[in-house]
Amino acid sequence: MRVGRQVERWQSRDGKHVLRIFGRDEHFYFVEFSEVADKGETFWATTRTSEEFGLLETARKAALLQLPWLKEAIASGRKALE
Repeated sequence: MRVGRQVERWQSRDGKHVLRIFGRDEHFYFVEFSEVADKGETFWATTRTSEEFGLLETARKAALLQLPWLKEAIASGRKALE
């Protein structure tokens, strides 16, 4: 799978989740990464990858429906650092 260009990035208030929305070939998709602790180590893991959508707004709405923390992040303007 060819990776798209990141167009948005959001982080949860607790800093344990990051959403990245990518654009590729006139389609958009999102990937959620979450902080995971295992055997005393902490690392980032992909926890959700969406299907492709024809519009950025449609991808954003799908992410809002699937990621409970995202609504608060967007309302507070909590974009993640690049």
